[in-house]
Amino acid sequence: MVMRTLPSVHRLRSARRGWALIDVIIGGVILGIGLAAVISIAERSLAMQQRSERELVAAQLLDGLLNEVLAVGVVEWQMSRASDGAFDAPFDKWQWQLDIQKHGLGDPYSVMAIARDDRNLEYRVDTLLAPRPENTTDPVRTPETPIDREARYEAQQ
Repeated sequence: MVMRTLPSVHRLRSARRGWALIDVIIGGVILGIGLAAVISIAERSLAMQQRSERELVAAQLLDGLLNEVLAVGVVEWQMSRASDGAFDAPFDKWQWQLDIQKHGLGDPYSVMAIARDDRNLEYRVDTLLAPRPENTTDPVRTPETPIDREARYEAQQ
């Protein structure tokens, strides 16, 4: 009869310790990969948020510029205003440019508004604007009844 000897308790403990160390190393590597992925996603999310903020500012500035051209009138704007410049503070680092093209008699004007930010990124809007009829006075734009904005705001709360 052959007798088998059981492994010593010391060898069993050292084998367990070796596996525990390997488990900790593998867990650390997996945790590191997960953290790297989360940081990468957070960086991309922040970059996308900053880009969308710039696009929102550009859209608002261009909308205001085109509304001003519409209020003044395309023909009057061409005769009395500059075709480029800087926006008012706090957006004074942003530049604007207008390109107004007349097509034919009775046709609307083609207006291209461009805004450039401090990084020299360009945002464009192309639209058509009809000229204001001649010999018309500016309409009264004040509301017939005063608007109490604070009361409206408090009513929504």
